[in-house]
Amino acid sequence: MKNNLLLGSKNAGKLKEFIFYIKHFNLFSRHVVLNLNEFGNIGEPTEDGKTFEENCEIKSKYFFSKTNTLVLCDDSGFIIDKLNDYPGIKTAREAKKLGGEQKVIDFIFSKFNNKNYIAATFFCSICLLGKNKKYIVSGTIPGFIIKEKRGMNGFGYDPYFIPKKRNQTFAEMEEKQKFLNSHRYEAFKKLSTQILLDNQSSDFL
Repeated sequence: MKNNLLLGSKNAGKLKEFIFYIKHFNLFSRHVVLNLNEFGNIGEPTEDGKTFEENCEIKSKYFFSKTNTLVLCDDSGFIIDKLNDYPGIKTAREAKKLGGEQKVIDFIFSKFNNKNYIAATFFCSICLLGKNKKYIVSGTIPGFIIKEKRGMNGFGYDPYFIPKKRNQTFAEMEEKQKFLNSHRYEAFKKLSTQILLDNQSSDFL
């Protein structure tokens, strides 16, 4: 009998990437992968952590307490290197507060005169939580934020971010190319490595 793995997100873009990385790193092949829609209205946690790591753990603990199922959650966003961790853990909330991603980008560029691009880092922290094991890992990608969106793929701030040593935004890249060059890829790579090093392959691979 297979065990279950709950992907703790309602973001369709994130869920698509989660599935890609699970297959890419050959993780959880003995598990049935579920999403939050299969558990009815179980609510959402209050994300009051001070770091991406704390928030992904808060999400995982909440959904584990509601489902008693192995849970994988992430928390992600970007930080402007010269703006004291802004928008950071509030990346998604700032878009809602200001009226969309472009409004956040406009606000950021208002702080810098005559700039066409600004140094930024994308972050992703993942928490895998079960009855007897917890993993928390993080991945980062340095790059630049641009003033106007470019590209039609991806989601969120993908059209505004160009990874270092690249000339395309995440949204201009082919889907697989973006998946293999993102902050979320780096986090899943660390998760896969830690599971193997911890001799948990029989449980999670």
